[in-house]
Amino acid sequence: MQHLTQQRQIIEDCLGHSRHSCLLALSQAGVNSIAFGHWLAVPSQQLLLVFRHQQCVAIEGYQLAA
Repeated sequence: MQHLTQQRQIIEDCLGHSRHSCLLALSQAGVNSIAFGHWLAVPSQQLLLVFRHQQCVAIEGYQLAA
């Protein structure tokens, strides 16, 4: 459980940072992510990092489709 909490903190720290910085931080922490469009998905946390002009502006949750 602590590992997920640490992942969550790393993700929250991405707010305001560049897409490249976020990808690097997640990779260094061993957090898998999927880049597409204006988002960066973190499946283990069911979160999307939302980017505008290459800056992380929001973190949103998502649900898996059944």
